[in-house]
Amino acid sequence: MADRRPNIILFMCDQLRFDALGCYGNNQIHTPNIDSIALNGSTFDNHFVQNPVCSPSRCTVLTGRYPKNHGTRDNGIPLRDSEITLAEVLRENGYQTAAIGKMHITTQFMPKEDEQDDWPRDCYGFDIIHTTCDCKTGEYLKWLREVSPGDYEEVKLQGERKAREDRASAADKDLSGPPQVYPSKIDPLCHQSHWIADRMIDLIRESEPDRPFFAYCSFVDPHHPFDPPEPYASMYDPDTLAKPVGMEGELLDKPPHFLKARTARGYSNEKYDYRKLTDHQWGQVKAAYYGMITLVDDNIGRVLEALKQRGIEKDTLIMFTNDHGELLGDHGLLFKGPFHYDCIIKAPMIIKWPGVIPQGSRYSQITEHTDIMPTLLEYAGVRPPYGVQGCSMAPILRGDKGAGKEYAMTEFNCYDWGLSVKTLTGRDYKLTCYAGEEFGELYDRNRDPEEFKNLWNDEAYRDIKVRMMKKLMDRMIETEDPLPLRIGKY
Repeated sequence: MADRRPNIILFMCDQLRFDALGCYGNNQIHTPNIDSIALNGSTFDNHFVQNPVCSPSRCTVLTGRYPKNHGTRDNGIPLRDSEITLAEVLRENGYQTAAIGKMHITTQFMPKEDEQDDWPRDCYGFDIIHTTCDCKTGEYLKWLREVSPGDYEEVKLQGERKAREDRASAADKDLSGPPQVYPSKIDPLCHQSHWIADRMIDLIRESEPDRPFFAYCSFVDPHHPFDPPEPYASMYDPDTLAKPVGMEGELLDKPPHFLKARTARGYSNEKYDYRKLTDHQWGQVKAAYYGMITLVDDNIGRVLEALKQRGIEKDTLIMFTNDHGELLGDHGLLFKGPFHYDCIIKAPMIIKWPGVIPQGSRYSQITEHTDIMPTLLEYAGVRPPYGVQGCSMAPILRGDKGAGKEYAMTEFNCYDWGLSVKTLTGRDYKLTCYAGEEFGELYDRNRDPEEFKNLWNDEAYRDIKVRMMKKLMDRMIETEDPLPLRIGKY
């Protein structure tokens, strides 16, 4: 471990699939800057989120705690002021802290103008705040109104359309093209991702030599709507990209909400009949999605260059991840929700700190988003507060073969769907249980990595299902909330 405290940048991309990056084996997408972080750092191949939607997952990152314990079990539930955050701990230990981009740790969408309008007084530990959100509001929109009135009007309409489309019934959805794929006429220099990178670069340039900083730099993209500007909108050919993963009749042995979601009969915000989409239209979705990712990558490259110009690249720890993934047409579905496929709950996890983190290494151990906070605190030389439930990934990076977890747990109290879900993912099998329901899911991850065949009712796998259910019960008990702290015997 180095005897110096690093600057820390936690890059996050919203709704980014782990396999939509070159460093995770995708040879159709252009992500050279994120790939360079992996090339010069370490990559984790079995890292999992603790919730498949934005707010609960982000609150797990900031607290090191499972959603059932930090209380943000679904979108629309603000993180409690009593929760101790990563930013709060680092600020108390001398770091300057910054929240840049999409936070979504309380509620978002209009009529709120700024994401932090309903934050507690201590702002969850953040000193510097520059926020925006899915509907493109916040400081970004105010800035855009001043610098480019024409782009401001376009982006304002994009945000309003996003809010309207999410709330529309199936009958009122915009069916003029693929779901939420739209052209964008704005200058890429005025795009949200460029603005987020600009604020991050400002922080780097203004950083104090004797005071380390922690920046949670969170890009909104590639979250839908899928609307990259040119040249990114036409960068990828819809007809040459790999087609979505799928198999005829594969949803018939799944819990009923899978087929409902495919046929516009679900309960989530996005109600579309995906059966009507052609291969070309699915390609249009992917092309726009990939364009958004490359736009983010270009802007991450600008941040990396700013670190070099400031002369602090070797003094800065970079972590790159997501909050959750995206279905992107796989299994005939789109967006995210209570569908715990790997493309939703498996996350990219890349860590770089020159001279400290091994260069070009990959690790297969199972890790979780609960592990982010204790990992970053260990490298900052700070003890995690009581109540943090994750484990530092630093021992893995130091070569400890016994470090890591046997299983990852993902949970979702999905109020829109009326489902309470727990998933346990191991190296060999994945189990998903639904409270109060006879149905469930079990997959052989080695023989069926795409999770086509549900083995829940397969008698040949009965013993494995029972064993996995026992492991899930153990994990649920082990992860009960250790707070409040016991302070006396009686």
